[in-house]
Amino acid sequence: MIREEYKWLTDVYVAHRGLFDNAVVPENSLPAFELAAKNNFAIETDVQMTKDGVLVVFHDDSLERMTGESGKLCDKTLRELQQLRLLKTDCAIPTFEQFLQAANGVNIVVEIKTHDRIGEVEQKTYDALKNYKGHYCIESFNPLIVRWFKVHAPEVVRGQLSCSFAGVFTPLKRWLLRDLVLCKWNGSQFIAYDAATIRRCKSLKKWAKTIPIICWTIKSRSQYEELQDCFDNMIFDSFLPERKDLIQNKR
Repeated sequence: MIREEYKWLTDVYVAHRGLFDNAVVPENSLPAFELAAKNNFAIETDVQMTKDGVLVVFHDDSLERMTGESGKLCDKTLRELQQLRLLKTDCAIPTFEQFLQAANGVNIVVEIKTHDRIGEVEQKTYDALKNYKGHYCIESFNPLIVRWFKVHAPEVVRGQLSCSFAGVFTPLKRWLLRDLVLCKWNGSQFIAYDAATIRRCKSLKKWAKTIPIICWTIKSRSQYEELQDCFDNMIFDSFLPERKDLIQNKR
């Protein structure tokens, strides 16, 4: 059985980077977050830090796909980023504080993007989340980031992001991450696993007995139906799911 303090993670479907279409409403924009909150979905988002130490919400390392600007986000100041617009809309890159206001108390899943100097981003994220009025958790592909919260902020629910990591890393590192070998060490309290390979991860069966399994990213009703026996909740985009999350619990 999933422990009661983690159950909220399975109650409401999670909108990937908010409710967006990347035409009128860009991903990880304030309108995407406001729309998700208005529809009572949980929200998943991505946190990075600017050159001058401000937390912002943005997925890619590079600015090019979402803004047309070359270079990495971490090499820009907040002032420089505020001049940019997401996918030629009027939307700017939000700060993390702006995201928290737009989320308006719904459940949030905060992915801390992998970076080299662990400590400052995590502390700033923790400090900002302390005042959030709803449920929240953090997740990361980097086991060391998850471990930071186990050591320094053990009350924060934390989870390990994973996938097959096909074609990247050494075989040893790929095994450690893909097969969730470090999850006990870093105190993972949920697992978020890639939809493309979730059925092939045999290690998930052990973890599923005690902690929630969240699947990312479900992109259609048919994919949900195909994989729903593999997970307790989903992170979704590209479609609006039927609100089964509000009327049933899977486990």
